[in-house]
Amino acid sequence: GFQADAYGRILDKSKIICKVCGAQLSYSGNVTNLRQHLIFNHCCEFVQFLKVQMNNLNKGIRKFGTPHSLIPGQMIQAIAYFIVLDLMPIEVVEGQGFGQMLTVLNPNYQSPGAASLVHTVLQDMYTQMKGNIWEQVRALPQCSLSLDVWCHSTTLTYLTFTVHYVDDCFEPQARVLSSHPIPENYSTESLVEFLTEATEEWGIHRSTLYTMGGIGPAFQQAAAALEWTALPCIGQVLQAAMEAVLNQPMAQSALENLRYLASWTLTKVGPNEELWLQEPLLQAHLCRFLRDGSRWHSVYPVLQDLLEYRKSLSGLGPNGEAVLLPQDWAALKDTVQVLKPMAIATSTFTKLPFPNLALVKPILTGFLYGHLEASESDSALTLEAKTAAQQELYHHFSSPEVNQTLNLACAVDPRFHSLDFLSHSEQVETLNLLKAKVCHLAKTSGFLTSRLPDVASPSPSSKLPKQDAGIEFRLRDFCSMHHGPGISSIHQQAEQEIISFQMNEPSALTEDPLQWWKIHRTQYPLLARAAYEFLGVPATSVPSGWLFSSTGDVIYTKRQALTPEHVDMLVFLHDTHQAGMWSRGVPKLINLRNDDGQHNRWMTSLY
Repeated sequence: GFQADAYGRILDKSKIICKVCGAQLSYSGNVTNLRQHLIFNHCCEFVQFLKVQMNNLNKGIRKFGTPHSLIPGQMIQAIAYFIVLDLMPIEVVEGQGFGQMLTVLNPNYQSPGAASLVHTVLQDMYTQMKGNIWEQVRALPQCSLSLDVWCHSTTLTYLTFTVHYVDDCFEPQARVLSSHPIPENYSTESLVEFLTEATEEWGIHRSTLYTMGGIGPAFQQAAAALEWTALPCIGQVLQAAMEAVLNQPMAQSALENLRYLASWTLTKVGPNEELWLQEPLLQAHLCRFLRDGSRWHSVYPVLQDLLEYRKSLSGLGPNGEAVLLPQDWAALKDTVQVLKPMAIATSTFTKLPFPNLALVKPILTGFLYGHLEASESDSALTLEAKTAAQQELYHHFSSPEVNQTLNLACAVDPRFHSLDFLSHSEQVETLNLLKAKVCHLAKTSGFLTSRLPDVASPSPSSKLPKQDAGIEFRLRDFCSMHHGPGISSIHQQAEQEIISFQMNEPSALTEDPLQWWKIHRTQYPLLARAAYEFLGVPATSVPSGWLFSSTGDVIYTKRQALTPEHVDMLVFLHDTHQAGMWSRGVPKLINLRNDDGQHNRWMTSLY
């Protein structure tokens, strides 16, 4: 155990004490040293310890008893769920090890072949789930599509698309619809043909308004041809910006030297034992750097940890010559400084169950006009890295149509509706666009003014909070703040709702905007329809955890192992069941029941 004080509190976690002889051994997160010590110094006690553990295990097995035999229907259903939930190749059921496992579970059961499993249980499951989702999405008034392009092999590329929307209870929903191979050198025409056919099959061709993701101008042109608005995935843009920073020559040189030093230090035997004793966690940090240091989404925390060991690593190197020179350490420090705000942004998106489009513009503005702005104290590397990151952000978010959509999403989000990150002219333009959008939605959905409740107009003579003077200035060019006692048109109703909404205090950054609208939608019946549209658009083309962690690598590796003819079916079934990764309240269709579990919703602020 560890050395402790009289109250049982551990004093030093870097040392572990042998209970047999009292010797102190170094501890670095595992019991390897203690195990070796017991084998070489207390062999009899170690053997006795193993016997006790084995007896306890056998008692547990006898207590559990012999499992009851499962009927064939339960067995084949369990096999199908195993294939779907773990996204396994169907051919695994024909493997020798899988057959042996089934024999142990039920000696009388004969495992089905892969073809039989596909054409019976899995096909029935796929048909049922597809019909359920088709019924859900075909009548949507508006929705958006996320496009996930991924490589199955060197010669085969797939496009998986998912529909996103907000339901009548203001809950975000996502439904994976299909995965189809696309040409390696796809053209705008081929994408238009595929997207048209796919959306018409699911009955969402007319209701689709936005597409999220898709790399290259062909996707933007295809969306424009279909009269959709193509939006860039913030995850892919952050990846491009962070890789632009890491690809700076000085940063590359410092990273290569650090990689060489880590390899040399970990393979060097003898002299480094003293270093591991002094810094017990350094070995783990160096191993982590060799494993994750080349991944854009994990390099920041790894470098940040290693910078704390500069004093210990500075003089190390073959033949007593230091590998990392002062300029290398300076380059690593500057790189970490530039990466920090983008790494915080990726962490923010990862922790949110459903990061919507409204988050993009405030964070983007914070980058371009705050964190990545040049400073007099910046080094040459910092200036070059900031410029490279800014160029990537400008490149992807320079379209006026994209910026208008981002601004409108913020205008209906109670956290950002003040639009303080926009200029006065942009604020007025956004509010006018929002008014036009609200009126259009009201007319197309058959709203009648007689059905609209009166929204109280804020009186200029009433006592307003101090910040409302700025709000009134912003709204002055948008509309007149005086109306008659009655509201005679949809335009006036929309104007009044926007004014009233703007006068509200901004919500906390940790508050879920959809939950806010769930409570206040009756107060703003017209504006709520715009919230349905914009707050249902995701900020990323796939779940953010796939982009900003190794989770995505695991998912795509599993997809690549699937036989091409089974990709569409298995990805659909698997992602349908895992839809809770996107949002709260998505039915787990394979279990044919609702998931009532609640997810934590919180966000860290960049500012």
